[in-house]
Order: sequence, then structure tokens, then C-alpha cells
Amino acid sequence: MQEENLIQLQKSIRSPRSAALAGILFSVLLIASMLLITGITQVSPAEINMKWIESRVDSVSLALKLVPFAGIAFFWFTGVIRDHIGDREDRFFATVFLGSGIAFVVLMFVWAAATGAVFGSVSLAADQIADKDIFIFGFVFMNEILGNYVLRIAGVYMFSIGTIWSRAVIMPRWLTLITYLVALLFLFFAGSIREARFIFPAWVLLTSVYILITNKRLERRIDSPSQSNTQVNVSK
Repeated sequence: MQEENLIQLQKSIRSPRSAALAGILFSVLLIASMLLITGITQVSPAEINMKWIESRVDSVSLALKLVPFAGIAFFWFTGVIRDHIGDREDRFFATVFLGSGIAFVVLMFVWAAATGAVFGSVSLAADQIADKDIFIFGFVFMNEILGNYVLRIAGVYMFSIGTIWSRAVIMPRWLTLITYLVALLFLFFAGSIREARFIFPAWVLLTSVYILITNKRLERRIDSPSQSNTQVNVSK
């Protein structure tokens, strides 16, 4: 009976570990991309000119190459989290959780594509562009997607998974409360929080590190009885 419980415990920790690794990868990639483009997310229209744009083409190009991989890692993180919850998840909030996760990645890709189009047009046809109004429109469009849509859908994602955690009693209360608090901030104040784009990947990183630490503890619990049984067999 004890061996069967250990086997079930070994199977249960595989999914959380994958979720932790995927979450850490997503956080690192998204934070790195946001750091590379920090200067363009807070610029005013008066500061936009061709020279300013050309000076940031390389860093933006590198940042946008990281975004697709961040999206893939986030899909993996979401899928493995759902697999770990299993039959304990609430179907309604699970649907909202999955749908908001998909919407988040789609909006993130739209934001990245808009950013790439603005800076890519400079690389391809800088000599043929005489009016900077198209760039002003592009920057306003990028900031609108990021501030009013990407972060708010991230708030829905966090609120739904926080509710699932609370009902299934999977995560500690302190992490669930942090999740609810950040979700509410995103839903109502996303556009006014200056560094909000760093908070969501930081939350994913916090969740992933907690899962990883919990897995290590479970692995020690599994290894300890196994080592004890081995010593008993040897003594016999």
C-alpha cells in the first residue's frame, strides 16, 4: 500500500515540475524582452523622430525574437497547471482560465507584431517615409494593446486560477491572496501602473519557484522511504 502511494506521488510531481520550468522560461524571456524595449513603451509623441527610432531598431528586433518563445512557454505553463489540477478544477473558472490564457498570448503576439511593423518599416524604407504620424499611431496602438488589453486579460487569468486554487486548496493562502490582489490591480488600474508589464511575469516566476521548491520537498519524501527500505534489505 505504501509503495502504491509513493508511485502515485511520483506521477503527481512530474507535471508541476514541467509547469515550474515553463513558467520560469516564460518569465525570463518576457522580462528580458520588456527590458530591451523599455524606452519605447513610455515615449511621448513629441520625442518620436526617425533618428530616435533608428537607434532602437536592433534592441527591439532582439526583443521581438524572444516573444514567440515566451508565448510557447506560457502555453506549456498553462497546460501543465491544468493537468496538475485534474478533476479538482472548477469547470467554469477552468474555462475562463484557459480562454484568458489563449487571449493573453494572442494579444501579446499582436502587440509584438505591431511593434515589429513600426520598427521594421524604418529598416526597410526609411528614405521613403516623410511623415512621422504613422509612427505616432503605431506607438499609441502598441501602448493601448499592452496597457488596456494584455494586462487586463492577465488579470482575468490570475483571478480565475486564484479561485481554482482557493477551491481546490492546492496553493498556500498567501500566494492566492497575492494573486487576487495583483489581478484586481490589473483589472482596474493596469493603464496607470508604470511598471505593470513586469509584474505579471514576476508573478509567474514566483508561482513557478514555489512549485519547484515544493517538488524538491516531495522528491525528498519519496527518496527517504526508498533509502530506508534499501538499508533494511541489505541488512537482511
